[in-house]
Amino acid sequence: MTIAALLRHHGVNVPRFVTVDGRVVFDDVTITGEGEYSHATFGVVTPVAKHTFHGGVEGSDVDSGSVTERWADDEVSRHVNAMKRSFPNFTYLPPENDTSPCWFGVLDTGRGSFHVAIILRRDRQLPRVAVLGGVRLGIPSGRRWQPSPHLYDNGNLCVADGKEWIPEEHTAATVTAWAAHWLAAYTEWRMTRQWPVEGVQLEVA
Repeated sequence: MTIAALLRHHGVNVPRFVTVDGRVVFDDVTITGEGEYSHATFGVVTPVAKHTFHGGVEGSDVDSGSVTERWADDEVSRHVNAMKRSFPNFTYLPPENDTSPCWFGVLDTGRGSFHVAIILRRDRQLPRVAVLGGVRLGIPSGRRWQPSPHLYDNGNLCVADGKEWIPEEHTAATVTAWAAHWLAAYTEWRMTRQWPVEGVQLEVA
């Protein structure tokens, strides 16, 4: 039984944080004078915002104007700055022509590393999260393949309900932390065949 499951069993819901490398931590976190969170061992950590894992069909972008109109400098800068703070090892690719701003990097759960892409959407809806490198997310089940829970039909990670994404408040770093939380749950599911958590219901104070 994991720490989170044990706490949940006793009715305790604890905030979660993600290290710059992608590991989920629960304790030994303090808030600094600058309003950032720091772990005693891992340094700067990012709080995991309230979210619920889902699945189904991932919606398409709604194209409402040219890329130049959609990707305002201040909007993109907000995401870029958040990612530099929270996940500095990720590589940023700015929007060009018909491409969206995106980040590529590795999230290490402590039980496995995953190359991921975080891709903003023109319609400002929940960004896309893809695991790269041809990784099949699932487990063999007899002669069949059992896909992981909480995947979209196209194989992307469903890290939150679209209604939980607040484009004016959240950033690419929010989604990256959600992805790290998803991958931590996934690595445990591969070992136990039970998805350990359905998301985070507690906001960090």
